[in-house]
Amino acid sequence: MLTKTEFSLKLDEDLEDLRGIKGRCFSDEEYQKRWQKVITYLEDTKLDSLIIYGAERAGSAIPWLTGWPVSAEALLIISLDSEAKLFVQYYNHTPQAKSTAYGASVSWGGPNTAQTMLNHLNQIKARKVGLIGKMSFEMMTSITEAGYLLTPLDSWYEKTRLIKTNAEIKCLKIGAYFSDLAVKSIYEKIEPNMTEHDLVSIAEDSWLQLGGQAHIRYFISTNMDKPDGMVPRQNATSRAITKDDLIVMEISGAFRGYAGQVLRSMSMRAKPANWVTEFHEVANSALNSIASVLRSGCTMQEILDAASIIEESGLTTCDDLIHGFGGGYLPPILGSKSRPAGDIPDIKLQEGMAIVVQPNITDSTGMRGVQTGALFVISKEGPLCLQKTPVGLLTAKSGFI
Repeated sequence: MLTKTEFSLKLDEDLEDLRGIKGRCFSDEEYQKRWQKVITYLEDTKLDSLIIYGAERAGSAIPWLTGWPVSAEALLIISLDSEAKLFVQYYNHTPQAKSTAYGASVSWGGPNTAQTMLNHLNQIKARKVGLIGKMSFEMMTSITEAGYLLTPLDSWYEKTRLIKTNAEIKCLKIGAYFSDLAVKSIYEKIEPNMTEHDLVSIAEDSWLQLGGQAHIRYFISTNMDKPDGMVPRQNATSRAITKDDLIVMEISGAFRGYAGQVLRSMSMRAKPANWVTEFHEVANSALNSIASVLRSGCTMQEILDAASIIEESGLTTCDDLIHGFGGGYLPPILGSKSRPAGDIPDIKLQEGMAIVVQPNITDSTGMRGVQTGALFVISKEGPLCLQKTPVGLLTAKSGFI
């Protein structure tokens, strides 16, 4: 017999203390270790300077090193022989950046960030320069035409972010809590005639007053008896939800740039369609099987073998099976046997990695799909699931009325 789901969500006291911090959420010692990794790498690769670029809240390397969460545009220039400089846009963003940024002096980027960058590179007599971040073609061209030798360091930075420190894991736990809170709020408040836009609002309202940020909140609502979609949409629609709908959601609430991720399917009625139950049994089995092999040293082939129940059941996937998380959509990125995401990554899991496991079970029609999943951290004891949302297919509270 179906029963109402009981959510038990509580943030640990030490995490509550962290959430209440008004300035940077990491200690000076934590930032110093990060800066030292960068300086050591520059020395080892014979680079004298490093440019890190970010814009429109994209580009995680700048907040990782300084704590400044790239608002409009930011440019961090690190030199082995002079003070690090953080140039920010717009001028009115500089006061908070100055009070926030660790390890670099802050200045306005001027009316032309590219020209300000070239002026500073000339001033510090840079020659061999590393680059992290997605710059425009015009900005990169201006650097090379000025005679600087550029070396891309994005791959090095990505590898550096794979292993999380204890301080980062604490922030991920808060992001996971915000993500679970959104699912709980939707479970309790969703009703027929709401729209997917309403679900976005419910999700964000659950964490906004607590200092949470929106990373992603994807939904799809589809009639279980006449389904027309297999995976959450990145852009919500105004479609009216009905009592016969299945809601599939992928939610990542974030804290200071560190997001959790919880994926769930929810029936609007107490008795879901048969295919929903069948698909979800496969999804749950795949999730549990994959989680059982997660450990330091685990290979991608082991994960594929653990997920083989998907193909054995005659089903497939649309979304990636697993991916790294925390600082970006990180390696290893692995699709299922029947829907590869490219070559099988030549990588083994390591202690401290954060991994999202998310079997999205679909069929060949492309019209039916369910999803389940959570954020895990690989620890000495095995996989630590950071998400506390109850596992399995959810049934909206309104579905029991």
